[in-house]
Amino acid sequence: MVRRYLVRLSIAIVALGYALPLSAGEIGDFLSSFPRDFKRRNAWPEPFVFADRASIHQAITIQVSAGWERQNLLSEFHFLPGGKELTEDGRLRVLWIVNEVPEMHRQVYVHRANTPQETAARMQAVQRFIAQSAYPVSVPVFESTRTDDGWPADRIDSLSRKADRAAPEPRLMGGAGGSASSGSAH
Repeated sequence: MVRRYLVRLSIAIVALGYALPLSAGEIGDFLSSFPRDFKRRNAWPEPFVFADRASIHQAITIQVSAGWERQNLLSEFHFLPGGKELTEDGRLRVLWIVNEVPEMHRQVYVHRANTPQETAARMQAVQRFIAQSAYPVSVPVFESTRTDDGWPADRIDSLSRKADRAAPEPRLMGGAGGSASSGSAH
């Protein structure tokens, strides 16, 4: 079986040699590529798996980084007007970042304000608050252009309270078999 294959292959190579005007160097290159091509074909897909994994890992790393930036973002809702002081929600968010966020993602991002001076004031307010906290740690504070599509915490609280007031009182429903009947005999 193998002998037939080799004979056929030899005939094909000789026929190809007569059919195509190739130089000895080209024929040598062609024949020397056989072992390499054989090894590549038999190793497939292993040589390509690692590059594919690396590209997927890189895309996921970028997405995770963007997610943590959004999660650790302080926007205009977290600062009092003028940007020189944090609101209560802003202080709670910074404390959460400093104490709860995994160490590799402990970074505070401050949304860029309308003016560079206001952005600098916001960043200084955050750095001041971190330095004055009960457990001062070194947490970097970065400027961010990512937008916060959220709402102020007081607005969310107000809507939640209105929804709670508008909800009907919970009650048990009577069964279809008349188990909630008034007890009259039939």
